[in-house]
Amino acid sequence: MRTISLVLLWLLAFPVVSQEHIRLVTFNVENLFDCKDDSLTNDETFLPTSLRHWTEYRYWNKLHAISRALTAIGGDRAPELVALCEVENDSVLYDLTRRSSLRTIRYDYLVTSSTDPRGIDVALLYKPTTYRPFAHKVLRLPSDQIHEGTHVRDVLCVSGELVTGDTLDVLVCHLPSRLNGRKSTRLRQRVVSLMCDAIDSLSSLRTMPHIVVMGDFNDIPSKPALRSLSDNNRMKCITEQLGGSYRYKGKWEQIDHVYLSPMLLDDTHRLHLAPRGAWVFNDDFLTEPEPLYGGRRPFRTYNGMRYMGGTSDHLPVCFDLLFSW
Repeated sequence: MRTISLVLLWLLAFPVVSQEHIRLVTFNVENLFDCKDDSLTNDETFLPTSLRHWTEYRYWNKLHAISRALTAIGGDRAPELVALCEVENDSVLYDLTRRSSLRTIRYDYLVTSSTDPRGIDVALLYKPTTYRPFAHKVLRLPSDQIHEGTHVRDVLCVSGELVTGDTLDVLVCHLPSRLNGRKSTRLRQRVVSLMCDAIDSLSSLRTMPHIVVMGDFNDIPSKPALRSLSDNNRMKCITEQLGGSYRYKGKWEQIDHVYLSPMLLDDTHRLHLAPRGAWVFNDDFLTEPEPLYGGRRPFRTYNGMRYMGGTSDHLPVCFDLLFSW
């Protein structure tokens, strides 16, 4: 009896620490358009009367597929924060979060309204029980820095309080594509410079800066366009060595990235990156066989004008932040 009492006293001398996680996801969902004509944007290729025959059935099938992917990523629970690229407007996000199978998760969302002619935007879904935004703004490249015939999407910058009491700043981006060669590289550099200014401002403002930058970067971290994000230990990319979230001509490319501020990489802090790091979620239902090159590729919604019926031409990228109670 005396021995048991001593053991109990010894256990009580040490506080019990419980670890929990917050799962974050970035996902380019490949042209999530509604079926309605918006007179202010060039969305004509995604209408029931277009060559793509973008019907209500196909639209709701895509919403269901995205919902299925996010639910599968969460395992026993859906991810707490989800960055989405290539969403048309508030309407598609309402349908996704309120009228699809995700409605039971009760996501709220923030979305940009960029000057991209097609109306392509980025958004952040979040669980209000876990993350409460208290400020958000849009980072927009000045029009005189945008070449004629090229398009630049806004960056969404959200500041919020986690359930832990910590402040988490999240930047969601979809950088210009690589179609225009050097012009696109310069545009990506300019948007990245805009993000670096915001990151530096947040770092100077916060006592303990926890900053996440995620989205479709259309480039790799070692290239000049993205290099300044990592300058002077500003941020660190945790996705550079992943196997690929996008496939082009039979080759996997990692262009969907996550950058974290240094404090989130220090496991001595209460809030930090889980040991597993980042991973690409590539369950079979998100991929299909690739006849020409072999192997598998993302099961996309369209291949050119041909309807394929898949979820997206990108795979989601995921990571967990751990915290202790």
